[in-house]
This record gives sequence, C-alpha cells and structure tokens, in this order.
Amino acid sequence: MQQLGYCNRSSAAALYLVFIIFAFSFFILNLWLFYKLKVGFQYLKVATFTNVLILIFAYPYLSSDLFNYMFDAKIIVKYHMSPYTNRPLDFEGDEWLRFMRWVHRYSPYGPLWLVMSVIPAVLGFGKFILNYLAFKIFIGSFHLINSYLIFNILRKIGNKNVLLGTAFYALNPLFLIEGVANAHNDVVLASFLLLAVYFYVRKENVKSFVSLIIGALVKYIPILNLPWLALAYFREKEVSYEKIIFLNLATLTIFTFIFSTFTIKVPFVAGGSTQVQFQPWYLFWTLPYVALIPRRPLLVLGILVSIGASLRYLPFLFYGDWAHAHTIVFMQSVTILPLVLGLIVVAIQKNLGNKK
Repeated sequence: MQQLGYCNRSSAAALYLVFIIFAFSFFILNLWLFYKLKVGFQYLKVATFTNVLILIFAYPYLSSDLFNYMFDAKIIVKYHMSPYTNRPLDFEGDEWLRFMRWVHRYSPYGPLWLVMSVIPAVLGFGKFILNYLAFKIFIGSFHLINSYLIFNILRKIGNKNVLLGTAFYALNPLFLIEGVANAHNDVVLASFLLLAVYFYVRKENVKSFVSLIIGALVKYIPILNLPWLALAYFREKEVSYEKIIFLNLATLTIFTFIFSTFTIKVPFVAGGSTQVQFQPWYLFWTLPYVALIPRRPLLVLGILVSIGASLRYLPFLFYGDWAHAHTIVFMQSVTILPLVLGLIVVAIQKNLGNKK
C-alpha cells in the first residue's frame, strides 16, 4: 500500500475515484430502496452494523488526526501532563511520533474530549495497537449512536420517512469514511447536536440546552445553535420543529461555507496559528440535520455535497501535497459546485411542485 500511495500516485487517485463512484452508487441505490419501501428496518440495522464493524479495522489512510487524539491522551495517561501546555514534539524519542503530522501543536480540542479520550487510552494498556483499536471502536460507536438518535427523533415526530432519513446518515459513505474509517471526533460532536434535538422533540428543554453546552466542551460549534434553541423554548407555539432544524442547518452551513471559500488564520490553544480550510468531516456539523428533514430535494442536495466533499482528497492523492495550485482550485470547486448545483435542483423541484 505504501508503494501504491507514494510511488504510483496516479493509480492511487484512480482507485480512490472508482471506490467513491461505487460507494455512492450503492448508497443512492439503497436510498431508492428505502424510498420505495423495498427494504425495511432489519436491512438497515444489518447494513449499518456491518459497515461499522468492517471500517473499524480500516486504516485511517486519509487523515492522521486519530493519532493526534491517541497522543494527546497518552500525554495525560502516561506522562501525567496537559496537552494544552505540552506538544507531542516535547516528548522526543516517543515511538508514536512517527505516525503523526501535527507534532508541533498544542491540543485544539475542548476539555471534555480530552477526558473522553482517556477511556480508550486506559483500555489500550499503553500498547499502540490496542490503543489504536480502542480509539477506533470508541469513536466508531458514535456512528451507531447517531443513527439511533436520528431514527428515534423521526419516529417521535411521526415522520413517514423514518428509515429513509436514518439511512441517509447511517449508510452515507462520507460519514462512514470520516467517522469510522478516519475516526474524526466530529462524529462525537454530532452526537451532542442530535441529542439536543432528541430532547427538544421530547419537550425536555433543560436537557436539550445541557446537551449543546456539553457538546461545546468537545468542539465549540454547538454554541452557534444555542440562540435557536432558546427561540424554540420561548416561542414554542410559534416555531415549528422543521423551522428550528432549518435554522440550525442554515447557521452551521453558513459557518462551514466560510471555511470552504476562504483561508482563515485562527489561533491554536496555548499559542501558535494555522491556516484552516473546509474539510469533509466538517459536514458532521450540518448534514445530520438533513437526515432529520428527509425531503427529496434536501436529500439530493445532501448527496451532491457528500460526493463533492469526498472528492477533495483526489488532488492530494495525485500530487502528494495540499499546496499545489491545481489542488486548491479543485478543492474549492468540488466544495462549492455541488452546493450550487444542489440548490438549483432544489429550486427546480420546488418550482415544479408549485406549478402542480
């Protein structure tokens, strides 16, 4: 695989493109089967568990963030220090450093995530492979939790497309790759965003607020949704479920769109700075909300955006770096064009619906 990735980049890029085409083709086929009621809950359950079980053992070949999580936890568990004041580079000679890229940064994550990461670190008993598997299982399990929350939210509000909405999240190749294979902690953040909605539809408003606040201790994104939750609480009779979901979706979409269009310098925790661009796993902040309103135009938009985000890795696989001029143009194109195309499709379908 190293020979393929480093010495045959054109072949690696072509294989990845074929994989994405096949993955999303089967995903769209599955959504069609659920839309036509050709398959049911048992099929969804088996497919979701099978995908997660297989991808837990997949190497995170598109990202090194998992190894950052592991080392941050190691700083706490083994070295008894804080990742906010100590960098991986400070532990020169540690064998785990060879798996990492961002060895010079302090931890940019919230304190709750660091506490949570101690769990798989302890279960790993200080052994690299055991830590790796423990982290993959721990993070991958949140994909199942999110699927469960979406299913129960849709069932609670009486949506007739419960399985379709759940399948949009549970079987989406983008979420399976980024949440289970690459094991980004944004899948954990999505659990708190969904948990807030779950308590909201059950009219447990205090728990809903608490879920967002706790989620902000993993990453700070949920803070953006607090105003809309407050609006739903104080204007309960005037604001519908769908309106609240749309407001949350719109807020976080605008936020992520800024990342997809501009390069912004932001400070890391405890010093330093980096350039941040939109990344595919940021869609954990937005697309789960699409699953909560499983209308055909929104699903089409979500599928197109998922495909575009998944293709962002192609130029890196082909050129071997992110700084190539064609890489930057391509990354911006596959981020923005699917969104624009999807919005056009939604507008056309809505216009045709109004004419009928």
